[in-house]
Amino acid sequence: MEVLLRAGLVVGPSPNVRPRDVLGPSSPLAAELDGYEHRSGQLAMAEAVERALASETHLFVEAGTGTGKTLAYLVPAVLSGRKVVVSTATRALEEQIFEKDAPLLARALAPWGITPTVAVMKGMSNYVCRRRLLEALAERPGDVDLARIAEWVKTSESGDRAELPGLPESAPAWAAASSGPDTRIGASCKHFDDCFVTRMRREAERAQIVVVNHHLFFADLALRTGPRGDFASVIPPYDAVVFDEAHQLEGVATDFFGVRISSSRVDKLAVDARRAFTACGLLSALGTGPAARLADAVSHAGAGFFRTLERHGLRPGERKLLRGADWTHEDAESWARLDAALEALWAFSTANPRDEAVRMLATRAGELRDSLSRVVASAHALSDEADPADVARSAGVVPWIDRSERSAALGASPVDLAPTLEGALFSRVPTVVCTSATLATAGHFHFARARVGATSADELVVPSPFDFESRAGLHVAADLPDPTSGAFEAAAVRRVLELVEVTRGGAFILCTSNRSMRALHSAIAARLGRPVLVQGQSPKQALLARFRSRDDSVLVATMSFWEGVDVPGRALRLVVLDKIPFAVPTDPVVAARSARIQAEGGNAFLQYSVPAAAITLKQGFGRLIRSRRDFGVVAVLDSRLSRRSYGRTLLQSLPPAQRLPTIDDVRAFYAAVDPEVGTISSPDLAHARTGDVEDRS
Repeated sequence: MEVLLRAGLVVGPSPNVRPRDVLGPSSPLAAELDGYEHRSGQLAMAEAVERALASETHLFVEAGTGTGKTLAYLVPAVLSGRKVVVSTATRALEEQIFEKDAPLLARALAPWGITPTVAVMKGMSNYVCRRRLLEALAERPGDVDLARIAEWVKTSESGDRAELPGLPESAPAWAAASSGPDTRIGASCKHFDDCFVTRMRREAERAQIVVVNHHLFFADLALRTGPRGDFASVIPPYDAVVFDEAHQLEGVATDFFGVRISSSRVDKLAVDARRAFTACGLLSALGTGPAARLADAVSHAGAGFFRTLERHGLRPGERKLLRGADWTHEDAESWARLDAALEALWAFSTANPRDEAVRMLATRAGELRDSLSRVVASAHALSDEADPADVARSAGVVPWIDRSERSAALGASPVDLAPTLEGALFSRVPTVVCTSATLATAGHFHFARARVGATSADELVVPSPFDFESRAGLHVAADLPDPTSGAFEAAAVRRVLELVEVTRGGAFILCTSNRSMRALHSAIAARLGRPVLVQGQSPKQALLARFRSRDDSVLVATMSFWEGVDVPGRALRLVVLDKIPFAVPTDPVVAARSARIQAEGGNAFLQYSVPAAAITLKQGFGRLIRSRRDFGVVAVLDSRLSRRSYGRTLLQSLPPAQRLPTIDDVRAFYAAVDPEVGTISSPDLAHARTGDVEDRS
């Protein structure tokens, strides 16, 4: 790494260096980047971040694609001399900042003798645990993957699974050997000094800039608001935080300030119990005895409990409100058996404190019992006829049950996170910067700020430097039936086929539901003379690699491809969005939040559903133009975008692309811009086939 972690923090700002010196017209970055161009929007954002850090105020920035927002916040953060946490949406973005952007910044700041001190922190499950690895090897000595991990650990400095290529994401060996908040013992572990998590935290303590992801940040924030306060924290104390991809904050925070009990959580406790009992000699040589029966009892009771929940008849992906009347006699009996098994495990572990790992089992069993009790109590607090409005008026927690492809789960989520985040984050941290390419709705931040409790903040919108007006087209299928009509699906298929014929492939077909994805894929694949990829048939990165490998690819997918997917160049020249991405109104959390707004005299549809859809719609649109050389069309098959009054708000939130009302307009657009179809209207388009990647952050 070119970024060096050195002991000691910068004690104050760099008085002789300003963001303008680093990012202005005479930027030293010109010597580091081929084709570097000064971006006025990037500098405007950097100076706004500089002011926020200096004045200890909060800031919301929408920075359009291509602004270069990463350097726009990193430069003033480093120059401020303050301890700054940068929280990103994904591990991939963490790695990009640490491995690409931070070294670039270090070279740019070298003329002033400034060396950024940067560390990256990931969730504990990304790091191997030496103790658990040895336990797993003793338990499964012939496991090839475990042996491979053990060999890699001998030379690894980080213990980060990102440095171990080829091991599948879902490999059982990694689950058996990785660290985690439930399994980490702490200073009493004999491997503590050599622990990769310990090393990560020490490096973070020494660094000025600490890069994390949203999940780790809010897990840490939830711990800080608990009974142990800052003593339970994972991230070192900091002066400011920058949230990149801040439009995801409410969704991520909801998970960590609520509770979820799944079969995997119970299974993991049972597996870890057997391993811990084996490691400290509480199991016989044959793996039998009272301790083994306790672990097995938790496993069997958990399996029975979740099988009972599956009888609620939910479809995969469906979530519904859990009321006392929904809690059947069978549910109560299976819960009682699981609770008794957990209580027995807790009592045994408490009475046999020979080993810290065994004491951890008692803590985990107690927390799981408490989580289950909280959800059940929340459900019973609702009347048999309770609706979302009743939930919104209650204690502010929504109990629910849901179903995945594999199992059922239950949990409880907060209705309104704003008061929690206002107190735990915006009132506690001197400067919070929230930025994303999709944060404002029709140029305003009212929705984004209200959802996360930012009552006071400066605001800035930085437009994208890309030429959307000549390079991008927007086709709204105003002539198609309403999406609620039975005739919509067949009409949507016909329009997709017409669009794909015009562009000769290079298309993402993005759907708002799994059902729509399957239906569209089935109909299109039967009528197109080329392979049609579909989400789920291969891992995400493998699908993207196959998509990029052909010039005429078509991929049908759902919401996981609406953001965080980057296909620059001619490979992607058409994005089709099947419907306006409104949140499912029957989802209990969405329904309760809407009811809360209505109860306070607002209009939930206009204040909640429409702004949320605008941000998601803009994310989907953002898949198309990822560099200056890109071009293409976004087609929205939902005629409500042009026929309903709220469509104006949604359209105002999108980039200023050419309006293409008809298929003939789409054909004319491609004839003008696509070098494979017609004449080239701009010299830059000649490079579109190369797929060159530039800074698109």
